[in-house]
Amino acid sequence: MKRIATLLLLSILSLQPILSEDKPVPPGPPKEGYYIITYKNYSVNLEIQVNGYDVRSGLSNEDSSGQADINYWILPSDNKIRIRFTERKQNKKQTSGLPSEAEVKLIIGQKGQFPDEGVLLEKVEHNQSNPKQMGLWIEIPFQTPFSPPSELWKQAETLSLSKELEDSAISFLKEFTQVLNTKDAKKILSATSFRAKDTSEVRYYPYNEADELKSIQGMTKSIGSSWKLNPSETQFKLLCNNQILEITNKKGDPIITSKKGAAIPVYLSRIAGKWVIVR
Repeated sequence: MKRIATLLLLSILSLQPILSEDKPVPPGPPKEGYYIITYKNYSVNLEIQVNGYDVRSGLSNEDSSGQADINYWILPSDNKIRIRFTERKQNKKQTSGLPSEAEVKLIIGQKGQFPDEGVLLEKVEHNQSNPKQMGLWIEIPFQTPFSPPSELWKQAETLSLSKELEDSAISFLKEFTQVLNTKDAKKILSATSFRAKDTSEVRYYPYNEADELKSIQGMTKSIGSSWKLNPSETQFKLLCNNQILEITNKKGDPIITSKKGAAIPVYLSRIAGKWVIVR
C-alpha cells in the first residue's frame, strides 16, 4: 500500500507543471501605444489639463464630446491630470432643464483601435448619483506603464519665469517670424527640425525630411510672407515639469498668425542654452 501511495503522489507531482501550463496568462500592461483623453459634458462646463497642457478649456459654454491624443505631453515619470467642473452660465432664454453630466477617461490605445477598445487607466464621472463639487480642481496623479519615445525630456532645461526669460523668448519668436516670412523651406525646416523629428518619434511615425520639406513648401505657397507676431498682451505658462514654455495672448490664442487665418501655437524649450520649438 505504501508503494502504491508513493507512486500516486509522484504521478500527481509530475502532472502539476502540465496543469499549470494550461492556465491562461493574463496580459501585462501595454509597452507602447497612444495615451488618449476622451470626454463628454452636458449642462456643465468642463476643463481638463494634462501636465499643465489644456486639453479642454473652460471657456466654452456648450455641450461637447471628443478625444485628444496626449502623447506629446506625457512625462517619463510622474504625470498629473487636472479636471474641473463649473456651473454653466445661462441667460434667461436658456433653460435646458437637463441634469448635468460629464465623464473623463484616460485610455491607452493602439493603432487601429477605437479609444474604448484600449486599456482604461483613469475615469472621473459627474452625475446626479455621483456629483462633484463645482469650481474645485480634481487632481489625479498617475504613473505610466511606458513612456512614449522622446528626446525632449532628456535635453530640455527646467525653466523659471522671469522678465529676462520672457524677453528672450519673444526675441527668439521675432527672429522665427522673420524666417517664416522668407518662404525658404530649408530655413524654416532648420528652425523646426527638432519638433518635426521628436513629434514623429513620439507618435511612432518615421521622420522623412523630404516629406517635411514638401509640407513646408505647401504652407509657404498657401500663406506667403504674411506671418505676424503679436507680442502685446502676452501670457506665459510653464508646462510638463517646467520644461516647456507656452506663449499665448490673454485669451489663450496663438500670437503668431497670418492674414489668411492660419496660426502657429508656440511651445518652446531651452536646449543647450538655446530656444527650440518643440511642440
